[in-house]
Amino acid sequence: MKSFELLLAFVLLVTQTTPFVGAVKPDTSWEKKLWYGPVKVPTNLRKCEVPHASDSADDSAAIVQVFQQCNRNSEIVFKKGVKYNAWNPMNWGNLSSVVITLDGSIHLPNNITDIQSKVTTNPNPPSGGSGDSYDVGAFHGYGQQWWNVNIRTKRPQLATFNVTNGSIAKIKVIKPVAWGFNIPGTNITIKDHFVDAAPTNGTRDLTPSFPFNTDGFNMGGKNISLDGYYGHNGDDCVSIVNGAKGVVAKNGFCGFSSHGLSIGSLGRNGSNHQVSNVLFQDWTMDEAVYGARFKSWTGGNGLAENITWRNIHVNNVSTPIFVTQNYYDQDFGRPNNTANTSTHVNNMLFENFWGTIGPNPTDGTCISNPCWNYVAGANGTQAIIFDLYNGTATNLHAHNIQTKPIGKQYKDTTVICDPATLAPGEQDGLGFLCQNGPFKATSIKR
Repeated sequence: MKSFELLLAFVLLVTQTTPFVGAVKPDTSWEKKLWYGPVKVPTNLRKCEVPHASDSADDSAAIVQVFQQCNRNSEIVFKKGVKYNAWNPMNWGNLSSVVITLDGSIHLPNNITDIQSKVTTNPNPPSGGSGDSYDVGAFHGYGQQWWNVNIRTKRPQLATFNVTNGSIAKIKVIKPVAWGFNIPGTNITIKDHFVDAAPTNGTRDLTPSFPFNTDGFNMGGKNISLDGYYGHNGDDCVSIVNGAKGVVAKNGFCGFSSHGLSIGSLGRNGSNHQVSNVLFQDWTMDEAVYGARFKSWTGGNGLAENITWRNIHVNNVSTPIFVTQNYYDQDFGRPNNTANTSTHVNNMLFENFWGTIGPNPTDGTCISNPCWNYVAGANGTQAIIFDLYNGTATNLHAHNIQTKPIGKQYKDTTVICDPATLAPGEQDGLGFLCQNGPFKATSIKR
């Protein structure tokens, strides 16, 4: 079974545990085993066109009917030049060998009260499935009106793409209300994705009109390949969440006020979360808050291992490399870690970072005191901030980090890192001197 859900959020929970091991030598052998796709697109299919009533009427029922009638060995076509109205949540499920050709565009509701009511009354259905799909076109979310009045409750996620052997290509997401695509499936290829979540009337530093939580992708599935991304986001371009295993995300540009190429957040409310085998490669981060980011809640459990960020160009980025195991959310605060636990991290590599560090450590999302991303001593000169939970991070490596504060020299670059938090022997493979002070590269023992 395959499902493609609009306006419904989805959380993938995995309780599998993985033994925690550590070593000094960086290990990238797992990268050779990553799945890159592509998925074969079926041919010789029955063609089914989606009807459109009028620009003032909802097409949701007609769309669902076509998907029910053409759920096997079919090409479902949204006609060229047609603006379809998808004003109700939909589940395009139970599909097998279906191609979805979006030559037109899909327009979501623009009535805030109506959407909030539907988010409340439509619980998320269980997701799971198999089949093939291929999508081209644009989704219009009308998020600007939400951003203008700073509404951050009862917001919908654009879509959940939960398939086995699925493909998405050349999708455009225009002004999403909040989160974009959720990807919890298996064997998925994504090509040339476009996201426009930048406000038309504000900058990254202004809270009014800021596009909160406009992530491009939340990925919790297995064997996912993203090749080609261009987006302006008010949150993560790509967020790798619990359950993800075997993810490649390459060849992308993140602008406006991206919160980075992120792992997490993991371990909220003490959860045992697992992420493994993730590669970010060949990205440009432009005026972002973060370049590479890992975030887990204090008090969490589980393990994130085998994570690589490689060939990352940063331009006016507040913090190129940021790792925290003490994540703070301004809506929930920092939990009391009564269990004295943390999500462990192992074998994490930051390689080939270059460009400039911006002077402003945050953006318009900062609406609390202290700010949600406050780190004592951060002043816009840090190439790396490691906010670690004592003794739980091993095999962290930083190699060839060439970033400097705007208008200054490389010698002015600093780091924030408490050596007391490092696991025994960790400094030998770290690649820089762990201190609150100047960035000093060190050799990695092999």
